[in-house]
Amino acid sequence: MSDTWRQKIADYCTKYNIPVLYLPETLYEPKVLPMIRGKAFEYSVMLALQKILPQNEWKITKASINEELGHDTDLKIIHKRTGKVIRVECKLARKEGLRSYKDGHSEVIVKCMRSRTLGAAKVKELAPKLGIAENVLSIHNDQYLPADFDVVATSIGNAFYRTDKKTGLYEWTPKKTEEDFLQKLSAKERENVKDFAFNSIYFARAKDLAVSTNTGITCVRRQCKNKTNCGFIPDNPLIRFDAKTMMPTNGWVPIEKCKALFKRFVVS
Repeated sequence: MSDTWRQKIADYCTKYNIPVLYLPETLYEPKVLPMIRGKAFEYSVMLALQKILPQNEWKITKASINEELGHDTDLKIIHKRTGKVIRVECKLARKEGLRSYKDGHSEVIVKCMRSRTLGAAKVKELAPKLGIAENVLSIHNDQYLPADFDVVATSIGNAFYRTDKKTGLYEWTPKKTEEDFLQKLSAKERENVKDFAFNSIYFARAKDLAVSTNTGITCVRRQCKNKTNCGFIPDNPLIRFDAKTMMPTNGWVPIEKCKALFKRFVVS
């Protein structure tokens, strides 16, 4: 660790009255760790995109909070020639989130809900701006709309973590069937599956994840009165992997192919 990083950590602990000797213990707290990992993933996606997208064509930046719409955009991908801005929401896969089926296909569950549920006052404020009835927004008060961002980014790595019953900490503990899935997805015998899993970043357009007649996705909210076309993004969208090709079949694309996805926003 460089002296600059050491000083930043020391300054942080001094500013917020954190005993520096117990900073690791603080960061390991079960209530703290998920928030840190979620926020850190935003930087992981930013760094990965900066490597894969040509710098003369694209610019990737961290975004700031948009209080008016009640949420923050995690990243901005800017197409330099046109100035088109693509807003990216970064969400980890759900813990223990891999499902395998008898026909051979697999699904990874992505956690995609608001970190802050909209309260009654915020619902009343936002409903007219969004053109949605207050009672409808109240039913979906922790869900996103496609207008909130353009693209969702996720890593499948978190799907292979479990909570240790003794310590309460998240641990990388994939089952044999899950390791087999990763090996098949990797197609490289000697590759470190943990590194591979976290480097396996996928993107999907927000509108392809929303409940609508176009996507065929159904809302599971019990109180929702429009379960086939309510327009909200489910809390747990799925990445479906084909049994033979191991490629997503429902709109998600791996980071290696993300440039084509982003260009769809530029020409649209």
